[in-house]
Amino acid sequence: MSKTWKLIRIMLKMQYSRVGKKNSQTILWIVALLFLLPMAFVYISIVRSALTALYNVLEPLGQESLIVGILLLAVHIVLLLVSFITILNAFYFAEDIDSFIPFPVQPYQLLLAKSAGPMIYLYGTAALFFLPVFFIYGAVSAAHILYYIAGIITFVLLPIIPFTLAGIILMFIMRFVNIAKNKDRSKVIAGISSLVFIVLINVLIRLNTDVDAIMQNAAMFIQEQDGLLRWITAFYPPAYFGTMAMTASSLWSGFLSLIAGVVLHACALLMFMWVGQLLYIKGVLGMGTANKSTFSGAKLSRKTSVTPIWLSYIKKEMRIIFRTPTFLTQCVITSLFAPIFLIIILFMDSSSGNIGGFLDGLSGKHGLLILFLGSLLIVGSNATSISGISREGKSWHANLFLPLNPKQILLCKIATAWFINLIVIGLAVILFIFIIKIEWTLFLIWLPLVLLASWFSSALGTFLDFLQPKLNWTDEQEVFKSRLIGLIGIVVQLGIFGILVLLIWNLDFVNGIYMTAAILFVLVVIAIVVIHSLIHYKIKQGQHQTI
Repeated sequence: MSKTWKLIRIMLKMQYSRVGKKNSQTILWIVALLFLLPMAFVYISIVRSALTALYNVLEPLGQESLIVGILLLAVHIVLLLVSFITILNAFYFAEDIDSFIPFPVQPYQLLLAKSAGPMIYLYGTAALFFLPVFFIYGAVSAAHILYYIAGIITFVLLPIIPFTLAGIILMFIMRFVNIAKNKDRSKVIAGISSLVFIVLINVLIRLNTDVDAIMQNAAMFIQEQDGLLRWITAFYPPAYFGTMAMTASSLWSGFLSLIAGVVLHACALLMFMWVGQLLYIKGVLGMGTANKSTFSGAKLSRKTSVTPIWLSYIKKEMRIIFRTPTFLTQCVITSLFAPIFLIIILFMDSSSGNIGGFLDGLSGKHGLLILFLGSLLIVGSNATSISGISREGKSWHANLFLPLNPKQILLCKIATAWFINLIVIGLAVILFIFIIKIEWTLFLIWLPLVLLASWFSSALGTFLDFLQPKLNWTDEQEVFKSRLIGLIGIVVQLGIFGILVLLIWNLDFVNGIYMTAAILFVLVVIAIVVIHSLIHYKIKQGQHQTI
């Protein structure tokens, strides 16, 4: 294992070393933290209230362990979804993999080393969802010290099975995809396949849902101690063993469940290493080859025709995003997860109309405010704008010699992010028109408002990336990894507009959808003017020449 540990240290240093990095993000971190702390308190308060109410309902029935079981199931599902993206980026799309293949190491050792970075992200994600519920449940149930010991061990094991399951599936897929020996097309197909695969799982689960059968089974199992837990976790033993280890009334029962969980995770890890030894390098070797492209005379003439330079620059940005697998995954595919899942859930839920009814039940003012904040969160989570400068890498300074001034270049990058956001907004339009069927007045006001909010979000992300870009990267993943600039952007947007929306919500003299819409339009326009003024100010200071 000494070679494995050396590889892990090398890869983590390459990813997280701060050598040569500037410290100018300190102010941004402070601002983001100031906005994030109130949200954290609100999040913990909501979790505590919901958990206390649920515990009070289940505890008299002897089914309180169901809370922990559902928690572990939900966290495993989230970690599985995150694993597909992180594994694709780290195992296959990373350009540094070619440098490690000649090393005198076994494929499974290289695989374990490449897993270190994604596992850090998984532990961070698990901590966000698992730890608050874990400690609050322990406090509400007056849990014994053994609960906390078993819970910490369970947390350490938590990402292993989702990660290994996603890894094994993707290693089989990539081994098959790379037979075509077409680098770009293979990577794009693999990235889209992960989204399609997860969507199909969701669809199949919902197609096989029988509400009457569920209610009958629930009534039967609710009469038994921990009966609901066994029923809910029957298809996924890791969640059952983890729950029993933490909540079992018998010491030996909890201990045996913990041992069973450890053995199960160890077997999954060994299976992961064995499959990696057989398939990983074979899947990677085809990533370095690509088919030769040819151009006809007519196509060449069309490609070299005169077009406005700003339009050519936007087309160049679009081609880079859609032809670079990592950029396509991070900027386009990842941003589609939330709206696609929402469409599937609402489309296949017979009570989906209740959401439209819920919005109709609110006043026009409150419905518009809710839609505005939700839309801002979705478009603000797109990584296109926060990577606009960083995607250039070491070739950024070539932009200084183009017949475009820096302000025009940044406007083109903002426009590129805005156009990418149109894909997500288009899905939202389909959702509102054909599934939720919200009231037309609300829709016609929301649409131009969200288009303006998307421009503000794109401008803010570009400005933040302009302040502290990451140009010295050797792998496209480094543009997104170990950078929390996206989180800073979301926190700033939701912090500013969240406070303003809260004020508008509680102001009695602001009534009616039209007055609310007018105020929101004015606020968004002011925010856009401020961000563009800051960009112009930084350009006048020569920021584009010193980054």
